[in-house]
Amino acid sequence: MAARIEERINADTGSERSNPDRSGRLDPRQYASIKRRIRERIRAKTQAKQTMNIPKKLAWSGVLRFLFLTLALLASTPARAAGKWEQPAEQLADKVARVLGSGQAQLTLNNRSTLTAAEVPVIRRLLEQDLRAHGVNISGAESANQIRVTLSENVRERLWVAEIVEGSQTRVVMVHVDRDAIAAPVADTGMVLEKKRVWNSLEAAHTPLQGQDSIVLAALETKAALVILEQEDIVIFAMTAAEWREEKRFPLGTRHPSSRDAHGLLIPTADGSGFTAYAAGTECKGSYALPQDNRSAYGEWTVHCHDSDDPWPITTTAVQTDAAGLNAFYNSGRNFFTGIVTPAIGIDIPPFYSIALIPRATADHAALLLNGIDGKVQLAENGGLKQVSGTRDWGSDFAAVRTGCGTGTQVIASSSGEAVKDSLRAYEITRQEAIPASAPLEMGGTVTALWTALDGGSAWAVVRKSTVEYEVDRVTALCP
Repeated sequence: MAARIEERINADTGSERSNPDRSGRLDPRQYASIKRRIRERIRAKTQAKQTMNIPKKLAWSGVLRFLFLTLALLASTPARAAGKWEQPAEQLADKVARVLGSGQAQLTLNNRSTLTAAEVPVIRRLLEQDLRAHGVNISGAESANQIRVTLSENVRERLWVAEIVEGSQTRVVMVHVDRDAIAAPVADTGMVLEKKRVWNSLEAAHTPLQGQDSIVLAALETKAALVILEQEDIVIFAMTAAEWREEKRFPLGTRHPSSRDAHGLLIPTADGSGFTAYAAGTECKGSYALPQDNRSAYGEWTVHCHDSDDPWPITTTAVQTDAAGLNAFYNSGRNFFTGIVTPAIGIDIPPFYSIALIPRATADHAALLLNGIDGKVQLAENGGLKQVSGTRDWGSDFAAVRTGCGTGTQVIASSSGEAVKDSLRAYEITRQEAIPASAPLEMGGTVTALWTALDGGSAWAVVRKSTVEYEVDRVTALCP
């Protein structure tokens, strides 16, 4: 019996075998030693079980917390990564489309750079979107055309290379991606946009707007009146003690074919009392004469219109630069400018909806910001065109304003689409990227026109609230 107990103890504790006497009995010292070793063994096993017995609720709580944080990190990574890859993705897609043309193609990406695994799907998604915008649809293995994109880099820059395979022919295009440009921090100016109503068609005393012919194209404040350019008329308003009152209405004359979203332009004369109006196929001159006696509080307006296909002044500014005084030809049958400008600036400008001057560090130099009819926003500068990223949400209208905030000049752009209520937002144009500088400003309707005010420090907007209600607002930017 004693021998069997000793063997069990030795097996459990790994100790040396005890030596019982011949009768098989244990002496008191051996018995005490065995008892002590058994207790130590039981205590050790109990402590091990207690250490491993973690409460299930606590364990699951830690697991769930870890999973939540991981998923949140993964979800936020593509959103942060998308912005910095927009510009090179757009540039590469444009080059590929110029070679391949519209059609279908397979797209493969090979990452040979230090880009993380989370960034590669983001870049692929951007490339697919931009290629689709150029008429190139990404398909499966059934397409004979292939686009093989390799993401590579060296110590100075990243290089994205696209091999375009059409049958037995392979052509290569590439985009250089500046490391510093990607890593540039986003400046937060804290700017706030503010609007002030200048005129509302329902509140002003005038002939009610009726139908398509009463579309408001532009507005201008002169020394003597408020001038509203409609699609078929020029309306002069005088300010009374309570409201704007319609004083006179002048028809534009011959009706010219025009698009639904027509353009119009009002330019003041040098003394600020008269104006020149531009509409589809028409140019008008307006002048104001002071009253000859005290019997009338208002002077006399005269407006003369004639057919014209002359270019419109599109970059009038008080600051003289190499791009000031630029004129562009307007396609009266459509709603855009043809891209032909005078005087020539040495760059082939594509057809566009809007254009604005962006001052540069040199006092006599400025870049031209263009909103093309193909949806691309580009900078015309130093003899070339460069695409601007971060403009996917822009509509067709924008205006540059000098505010003194941030870089000094911002671009106020309308939101894209035919939303019931559009918004305006200010952007910094740094290098080739548009960075939001303010929160969106709700306009209460669809923004149909937007241009820089004469002072250069604010913008005017025409807002269509309904088919019979238009509003003209002045938008200013407030620095923090």
